[in-house]
Amino acid sequence: MLRKLFLLVVLTAISIGVFSQSLLYKVTGDKTEHPVYIYGTIHALPQADFFVDAAVTEKFAETNMLVLEVDMSSPTMALEVQTAMMMKDNSIDKLITPEEYQRLGKFFADSLQMPIEILKQIKPLMLSSFLIQKVVGAQAASYEGYFMQEAMTQQKPMGGLETVGEQIGYMDLIPLEKQTQMLMESIDDFNKSKTEFKMLVEIYKSRDAEKVYKVMMESSEEFKQFGEFLIDKRNENWIPKIVELGNAQVTFVAVGCGHLGGEKGVLNLLRKEGFSVEMVE
Repeated sequence: MLRKLFLLVVLTAISIGVFSQSLLYKVTGDKTEHPVYIYGTIHALPQADFFVDAAVTEKFAETNMLVLEVDMSSPTMALEVQTAMMMKDNSIDKLITPEEYQRLGKFFADSLQMPIEILKQIKPLMLSSFLIQKVVGAQAASYEGYFMQEAMTQQKPMGGLETVGEQIGYMDLIPLEKQTQMLMESIDDFNKSKTEFKMLVEIYKSRDAEKVYKVMMESSEEFKQFGEFLIDKRNENWIPKIVELGNAQVTFVAVGCGHLGGEKGVLNLLRKEGFSVEMVE
């Protein structure tokens, strides 16, 4: 189902009101000279559901640098993505049956107005990212885009915790056959997946990072199976980089909310390193 695929590609009924929870955390400790603020995002959601709390705006203004999962301000990013997302000596029509390929092509033509022929060398998991616009809708919002715009307005430098090659490299650890199976499931059960995505957005709006992580782990066997390198290993690699950022300047770090919660989440790993991690309400 698309929920499985969407959680792997992007990330994560409760109404918005007064919350004791927050997606923003302040990290301080003896190992860093400056505080680091860490914010949990959802990479895409409908514009009507987009929110930024006043505390987030205030703390962002106090920081000197914005850091995302990858440096989206890099002038070479588009080329890096284009290179990393392509299969070498393979194509989607070789990974599925002719009947499945016809079904996939019809979905892309009818729903996305895109011919599958020009996309068939894209890795299945990356190909699924094209479906996000169909799930989210025409009026989509991006936290990464919002923070980048604010950083440019406030003339803050930007950076990334990993390169595009490193990020897609973790996805490459999922066998192509499994990626293809998940892609076809997302096509065949699309309407149900849209409903599940709406539920995920509502959970995100609760501003509870632990709840988002728990739902992700419980809702997808694929997430449990591949979470070790899609989430856990990346979190582990980010910790020394976050410490380095805190030694340089006051930094605002924005990453997918699914990276924050859990025993091996960024917040708990920082606590294990002796840092104080405080929720900013």
